[in-house]
Amino acid sequence: MSDVHVLRIEGLQWVVERACGSEGRLLFPNREAAIAAGTAKAEEDRVDLIVHMRDGRVGRRISFGKDKVRMHPSGACQRE
Repeated sequence: MSDVHVLRIEGLQWVVERACGSEGRLLFPNREAAIAAGTAKAEEDRVDLIVHMRDGRVGRRISFGKDKVRMHPSGACQRE
């Protein structure tokens, strides 16, 4: 399984897609909705969620793999 990415595309839409592009893109009207959907998919598939900033650079990476890490609402990581 490849990692799940959340990134901005043309206009104001945000997309959730696989790194290898094997699955279709899911479009969302805002970043928060895309992150929620991407988080659910990455957790289900036990892969990393990579959230990109508006300029395309990686903003954060959250692992849902073997060494599971969750982001606390404060932004701090918590291991399970």
